[in-house]
Amino acid sequence: MKQRPGIVIAAVRLIFVLSLCVLLYSVLQIVKAPAEASQALEDWDKKREEAQAPAIQAEDETPLPPGMVTLPVQTKSTPAKYADGELIGEIYFPALDRRVAILEGTERAQLKKGAGHYAGSAAIGADGNSVLAGHRDTVFRGIGRLKEHDLIEVETVKGTFVYEVTGSIIVDGEERGAIKPSSTPVLTLITCYPFGYAGPAPERYLLSASLIGSGSPGGQD
Repeated sequence: MKQRPGIVIAAVRLIFVLSLCVLLYSVLQIVKAPAEASQALEDWDKKREEAQAPAIQAEDETPLPPGMVTLPVQTKSTPAKYADGELIGEIYFPALDRRVAILEGTERAQLKKGAGHYAGSAAIGADGNSVLAGHRDTVFRGIGRLKEHDLIEVETVKGTFVYEVTGSIIVDGEERGAIKPSSTPVLTLITCYPFGYAGPAPERYLLSASLIGSGSPGGQD
């Protein structure tokens, strides 16, 4: 008995479709493998940081030593007028998926609750250098993973301000004047370094970002 041509064609098509599916699945697995391996390493980095954090005891450290900020000659850059200890906003790191409160002042009391805004530096979103300090094992944990062009969002009662990371440097903890004034709106985050150092860390990690956008409270400008 001769087979019908239609049945043969249908069988060939089915085999072709199944083969194509197997091929596509194999290609997908090959493409996914490097991404999954990279994600596994990132997860391990986070787990290692969390495991190291209890031994650091960074609460006794001073992330922003006296004299490290050079105050500007007051022109366009006007220092913020916040009350000491006042809750002034929130900083959000999309790349780290972390939100942190911002308080006025960089003493132990403020840094136990969140990031501290250095009194005398520019207001968030204003012309000048807005300086925020934080402990490396709590609010600024993982800050070293932020890369150039990563975004940082800061919200205050004045609105939401979006900054783009421009770079980072490491300076000696005894260096003075390392944080410079600016004529444009910039953000400087400072914490102790090395991140996993046991005991008071000898250096400071400075992350810089420039303002690229803003929105008024309740909506975008």
